[in-house]
Amino acid sequence: MRHVEDRQRLRRMGISGALVAILLVVVAIAFVGIAVAVMSGYLGTASVKTDIMVEKLDLVAKGASVVTLRNTGNVRITSIDRATLTCDQTASPTAPTIDLGAGLDPGKTASATWNAGDLIPGETCRLTIEATAANGATVAASASAIVRP
Repeated sequence: MRHVEDRQRLRRMGISGALVAILLVVVAIAFVGIAVAVMSGYLGTASVKTDIMVEKLDLVAKGASVVTLRNTGNVRITSIDRATLTCDQTASPTAPTIDLGAGLDPGKTASATWNAGDLIPGETCRLTIEATAANGATVAASASAIVRP
């Protein structure tokens, strides 16, 4: 008896049974989509990403050059193992020495200022950095810049 009263009330409200069924399907799909988005977000943050980036490379012909590194992963970088600077014309430029101290936490930056030697203005130089993370992984990053006067 109650079922008949509910149907009559729905008819008086102008909502058909088919429309109610469609709305229920749409709401169910929306809930599933939200659940998938939340679960993939949680699983995405649990993954390990070890990465480093040369954020800034400013090379000066005769003077102080600057390099800035950023830890773009989610694991601490513990040491810079090797920095190599190669230039188009200068035979043996001096590479920077980057001291991370206690390490480079995710999202943080570290900078070094050094005299790269007698670089030639206008030449292109490439800096390659190799580092080790707290989980034992090795990462590398490189950047190139044109030497300014």
